[in-house]
Amino acid sequence: MIQPAFLIFELALYVLFLACLWHASRQGRTRVWELTFSVFYGVLLEWMTIQQISAYHYGDFLVMIAGAPLCIGVGWAIIIYSGMEYVSHIQLPGIARAFLVGFMALNIDFACDAIAIRLGFWTWAIPPDTQWFGVPWGNFWAWYIVVISFSGFLYAFQTWGWRTSSTFLKRWGYVPLTGLISIVILGLTNYLFVYEFGSDGISGLLSMGFLLQVGALIVILYRPKIIPNSQLDPVSLAVPLVFHLFFNWYGFTNGYYRQHPTLAVVGISMLLIGLWAHGLPLWKARRQRLNSPG
Repeated sequence: MIQPAFLIFELALYVLFLACLWHASRQGRTRVWELTFSVFYGVLLEWMTIQQISAYHYGDFLVMIAGAPLCIGVGWAIIIYSGMEYVSHIQLPGIARAFLVGFMALNIDFACDAIAIRLGFWTWAIPPDTQWFGVPWGNFWAWYIVVISFSGFLYAFQTWGWRTSSTFLKRWGYVPLTGLISIVILGLTNYLFVYEFGSDGISGLLSMGFLLQVGALIVILYRPKIIPNSQLDPVSLAVPLVFHLFFNWYGFTNGYYRQHPTLAVVGISMLLIGLWAHGLPLWKARRQRLNSPG
């Protein structure tokens, strides 16, 4: 019998997906296509990673596809979607936007993954109290690679005009092509991390740290600015908010935070950082209105 936490989590992701789908439909069919295809992409990357490195396995969710829960594919889709929607309020070129989307995704995973394994959502092939409280550093490497590669190539093809092209293959083919390129990149980087850069905990941590520093440097060098008159996007905010509230709730009620106080600090901090980031455009817009003449 499926456990309540599994069911609540799975249904919450499906509801969030419907909200994102409604949100995307207001932007046009190609945005809907990007969102819906990314569900397939999410399930595929999970299946591929399980087959490639056998680093983890999933618990029993309601809907499973070849060992990968459908809701996890949905989770990838809505996390990437909400991150891209948030970044649409920031003045940055495409390459830097992808790295910022990656950081928005890590804001969720850094707080949630260690609680998820304690709920039995998935199980890593390392002892439960090694590396990041039982989560390999390579997990965060993979999250970052997945998000920046998929969103990055979406941005690239949009810049090259494929999203609005009158050519059928370009307009509808750039999304599967993005998924294919991203899957290849993930497969290569998985191999490099497992067998070259991240063969042990220390080298894995250093490799992940280097990757994040490069991403942060790229974002900082382009000096991101809030686009004037931006507003708080409730759908974009809802995705990370639901993740954070769900895992913080179980962190407290199941005693995980009492056992590992550091996880409580991280979980609450990531929630507050996420709220601050999503509230920043609204705060900036209000300041602009107050400072405008008349």
